[in-house]
Amino acid sequence: MISPTASQPSAAALPPLEELEMLLFIRHFELALLRLFQEGRLSGTTHTCLGQEAIPVALMPLLRDDDFVFSNHRGHGHYLARFGRNDRRNCAAGLLAEIMGREGAVCHGVGGSQHIRRGRYFSTGVQGESLPVAVGAALQLKREGQGGVAVPFIGDGTWGQGAVYEALNMAALWQVPLVVMVENNGISQTTSSQTNLAGTIEARARAFGVDYLRCTEDDVVALRSAFGSVIENARQQHRPAVIECLTRRLAAHSKGDDTRPAEEIARHHEESWVERLRLADPDLFTETAQRIHAEIEEIVAEISPQPASTWSAKAPKPKTGAAFSIPARQSERVVENLNRALHASMAGDDQVWLIGEDLLDPYGGAFKAARGLSTAYPERLVSTPISELAIAGVANGLALAGQRPIAEFMFGDFIFLAADQIINFAAKSVTMYGEAFAHPVLFRCPVGGHRGYGATHSQSVQKHFIGVPNLDLYEISPLHDLSAYLPRIFATGNPAILFESKTLYAQAQLGAGELDELFTCDFVDAEGFTARATIEDIAHAVIIAPGGQFPAAFAAAKRLFFEHEIEVQIFVPFRLYPFDAAPFRAITAPIYVVEESSAGGTWGAEVAAALGRPVQVLHSADAIIPSARHLENEVLLQPETIVQRIAADFHAAHRRSHHQ
Repeated sequence: MISPTASQPSAAALPPLEELEMLLFIRHFELALLRLFQEGRLSGTTHTCLGQEAIPVALMPLLRDDDFVFSNHRGHGHYLARFGRNDRRNCAAGLLAEIMGREGAVCHGVGGSQHIRRGRYFSTGVQGESLPVAVGAALQLKREGQGGVAVPFIGDGTWGQGAVYEALNMAALWQVPLVVMVENNGISQTTSSQTNLAGTIEARARAFGVDYLRCTEDDVVALRSAFGSVIENARQQHRPAVIECLTRRLAAHSKGDDTRPAEEIARHHEESWVERLRLADPDLFTETAQRIHAEIEEIVAEISPQPASTWSAKAPKPKTGAAFSIPARQSERVVENLNRALHASMAGDDQVWLIGEDLLDPYGGAFKAARGLSTAYPERLVSTPISELAIAGVANGLALAGQRPIAEFMFGDFIFLAADQIINFAAKSVTMYGEAFAHPVLFRCPVGGHRGYGATHSQSVQKHFIGVPNLDLYEISPLHDLSAYLPRIFATGNPAILFESKTLYAQAQLGAGELDELFTCDFVDAEGFTARATIEDIAHAVIIAPGGQFPAAFAAAKRLFFEHEIEVQIFVPFRLYPFDAAPFRAITAPIYVVEESSAGGTWGAEVAAALGRPVQVLHSADAIIPSARHLENEVLLQPETIVQRIAADFHAAHRRSHHQ
């Protein structure tokens, strides 16, 4: 157990010269940033850690190269203390170039002040976002068994974020090597913690059974001694812990938004490590400070005239490898095909994980897609609490640690709870740090209605994720064998969402070949992403349908043939976004896109834009989805609607042609 409060000496004494230099190096670096902003030489924003320098200076020598560090928006000191001990000049030059957007920038100027990646060091600007990610990284570190730890930094204000509690709950349940560094400076942005924080951080940490340490001073030597036992416990015993450091923020939240009374700010300065160490040995302190100030000024003079940085890491196009080989058709249901694909992925690659709620055998998930996996792969099948945000975050952390995680949301409607981790972290991490980094994580998302589940368990949410850079969207269908596609999704290196229509699970898997007495299925692109169900090569109309709408489109196509003598081809793309328009360029027949989402900003609109030609989009009503079967049917798109629209257009065109 850890003592709740580390006793620290109150007498002022200079730390070793190396530590004093690093403290002053961080301080003068950030003072230079504030001056550059005042001179109009920097843009955007920056958040200085003036007053808090002792915490990273004390911590970083305790960490190894294989440890993960997750910094936040106030992270310059974390970065300089992490990488500047052996070469502080080049370290600071790269960071300053990043903030100024100059050549030599550590992330090519893309990350700026808040988004830095170097080795296993990551910073992001969203409060609390890194905690679930750190838990995922720590989970893999525990599996490796080499004593690595994950250390995220947060502030006192971040305890208002639900991500903190979801992450601590998982860390305690799984006993992962996680040490949360809390820099409690007593103020969020302009609001005191007394206004924003009920109870105490200690009580909140201990509620999860997480070890807790409280440090009340900012002496580097004493802090390092206190931190050491906590880090060692995490390494050796996999004990998660929270270290709360009471500290002071001497500057504004960012550049000039400090609303605290002048006397309060003056008191913080008087009580800070700067004044205490200045009084301890005025001559040595002053000489060291002047020398460090001159060093920083030389770095500013060196970086300022450098050419503007360039960025070549544009969003990569999804690539999946060689030409597609059509798998042999198997006699199985769609959910069995999905389950077989998951088994094959986990059997063939020990870096593939599956995480989500209620996945353990004998239950195997709400729709049984995970059946048998926890028995076969107990180390890589993680059944989680009801915590969608943290589920996605843990998956992100595993991906950063070199794994290929699959995260299951029980219902697609719940994916909105995880949107921050998917959009702000997973998708942006591919290029946010200035280079193209693989971030192979797959979010599985059961969607759609026709089950009587009502408004919050029946939506088709695909349209809400279209257009996010680096985020690929896929949808299962009875025509696509997932055992062939899951490895190819990971091969792109992009995060992805796999939408799974719940109504498909119980239906027969089809694939290439004869579908019935009329239709056959083939694939019209080399990658095998776009399946086609056709009677003949020439069609009166073309339907483009995501996989979940294939049954409705198929039923409509058969009625159109038998009742109206209209031959229809159905195209089913496995990848919804980015949409590949190439297989449709030569089509001259009228095109109809059918989807189950409500009106407005639909996938069909994206298809129409990609094709550059008129396209009819058929969708569900602009309404929530009721539970009662008859009311649900009134809202959701039905085969009858497809039949009526295509038949009416066909006959109207035929009449116009006849009159001409």
